[in-house]
Amino acid sequence: MNSLTAKQIQKEITTQKAAWKAKDNPLLKLSEPERTRRLGVILDERRLSELRALPEPDMARIVAQFKGLRLSPGPVQSSRRVPAKTSAEEAGFSFDEAILEIIRKRFLLCPRIVDWRNRKGRNNVTSVKDQGGCGSCVSFGTTGTLESMVLVEHNVNLDLSEAELLFCGGGSCGGWWPDSAVTYLLKYGIAHETCFPYADHNMPCTHCAERDGEAVKISNTVTIFDVLQRKQYLCQVGPTMCVFEVYGDFFGYSSGVYSHVTGSFAGLHCVEVIGHDDVAGCWICKNSWGSGWGDHGFFRIAYGQCGIDSTYPFWGISGTQWFA
Repeated sequence: MNSLTAKQIQKEITTQKAAWKAKDNPLLKLSEPERTRRLGVILDERRLSELRALPEPDMARIVAQFKGLRLSPGPVQSSRRVPAKTSAEEAGFSFDEAILEIIRKRFLLCPRIVDWRNRKGRNNVTSVKDQGGCGSCVSFGTTGTLESMVLVEHNVNLDLSEAELLFCGGGSCGGWWPDSAVTYLLKYGIAHETCFPYADHNMPCTHCAERDGEAVKISNTVTIFDVLQRKQYLCQVGPTMCVFEVYGDFFGYSSGVYSHVTGSFAGLHCVEVIGHDDVAGCWICKNSWGSGWGDHGFFRIAYGQCGIDSTYPFWGISGTQWFA
């Protein structure tokens, strides 16, 4: 199958009155197998079914935990709510329940636009990288999210090792599933890029002598399917990673709010979600195809497109800490 040209894509964009623009770039000139290697999600249908069967997370408890409030262990499902026009004390709620209700009423209300490149007075998103011809998007999306959370939680800018996460965590250039990457971060964390530099081919797992002293791991993770809860998490905690379906036209994206207009299914892709825009109706994402692709390496994708809202969850990670 021949690749689409930017001119062909732009014609379909105009015909369908879509809200984005295409432009020529090196990815459009790649063969279909070469383009597929710029993706890299291997669908774990059993695990996806398990995740969908889990109760919805209690977002108030997640926010309380993130803000450092000490609460007694509680259920994952949302706890009971204070009736309207009734105080927590009148309802006989415990201290924990009252705190969670305050968070629901005051802290789960978010602005219409959230972008962690300019959030709380600083940029909390690290530079765009290029995964090259290796199906390592899960590692790049996860590592980018981890780097962002280190900035959010510690205001420290780190360049962490995608190679360690992928090649020591059980993945390969043939692809991976995000749950496996999250599990590795929970157990071991990852060290700096200089400890295990990335190359776009399969590599043996390697550690430098300073690995344990500089590695960063996480203590909390959550999967979120509900769109409103995703926005609440992005607003109150930080960026996440996501999975979505990629079609031929996406490789030619330049700017605007992407929606699929032409081209066949190419595969599944994992990226970092750095915000949302309810005015434009889209998620704001950081890709791993270099800063020369898209909008300086970033893109916007319309709500409901390519299974991003309906099929796959957002993965949130937090509680970043040094492994040693």
